[in-house]
Amino acid sequence: MGISHSSAKPLPSSVDALTDEELIVMIDAARKDSSTALGITDEHTFMSGTTAWRITPDAVVKRAPAHEAYIMSYVASHSFIRVPKARRLIPVRPGEAILLSKFWLVMDYVDGDVLETAWPRMSWWRRLWTVWRLRTNLQKLHRIPVPKPDVPGPFDSTGEALPCSGFYFTEYGAGPFESYAAMADWFDHLRYAVLVRRHRRTGRLEPQNYPTFDATQPLVLCHMDLNMRNIMVDRNGEVWLVDWGMAGAFPPWLEYANLVLFSRAAIPARRLPKSWMFFARFVAGDYRWYEEQYLHRISSAFDGSWSARRMPRDYFDQLGLSIEYQQQR
Repeated sequence: MGISHSSAKPLPSSVDALTDEELIVMIDAARKDSSTALGITDEHTFMSGTTAWRITPDAVVKRAPAHEAYIMSYVASHSFIRVPKARRLIPVRPGEAILLSKFWLVMDYVDGDVLETAWPRMSWWRRLWTVWRLRTNLQKLHRIPVPKPDVPGPFDSTGEALPCSGFYFTEYGAGPFESYAAMADWFDHLRYAVLVRRHRRTGRLEPQNYPTFDATQPLVLCHMDLNMRNIMVDRNGEVWLVDWGMAGAFPPWLEYANLVLFSRAAIPARRLPKSWMFFARFVAGDYRWYEEQYLHRISSAFDGSWSARRMPRDYFDQLGLSIEYQQQR
């Protein structure tokens, strides 16, 4: 499957001359060989397990949605952000897809460490330099024009709205949303469902404590999964951003919320380092209100153990109750 690349002449790769069939054979072999696995597999850390495999000295492979390769190339062609070059997109076999990840994405190998591994070994000066580079990269990323300024979510060459994924879109995903207003309505229904559930359980109604979705911020190109495993530091100390499967057009405060997502993890070993949290608002902007006072308060709706869609939409109307909320920040 073809991939559009940046205008710069690409360096050759060992996979360029290989057919899709030959690559599939190599992928199958790599998945059986633990020495090729690139994931972190400790049992106490979020997202344990292999997420990518090294198939040649200069190439790796991972499962990915089709739009991931397009967005990687889009970012590379519109900025100097360091992104692994996407080389090939190959459909996975029936039954091997995981949710939206229906392709094998073959891309360049980055010789370095994920930030989760590198951070504890860094001096404070090196941490400051890395944080500054991350901040610069995010500023550049958010300035890249999105194809449709009023259509949220991932995008590709078709121009069609695509489903959104990630923690804040539930484990099942959400959308596609044809407009920013449609995404706002979806989030507001989650708020509504949380209020219904709370009222049924406690008899209490406190809409003033549950803000509505704020669509006043423009949609910008966001990575949406900047955890410490998706930021790499190469052997020269340069910062790379990897794993673009959730990227797309979103309000910038959702970028910040994903950056600090695991600050409250129940298992201490899964929590982000306090030193990393200290820099989060410098890197992605000070959007603490959105994460603490909005998303955190409706966080139970993102849990797949119950469905907000099953909540009756006329629950409060039948009771003659209002759940209107005025934003106060």
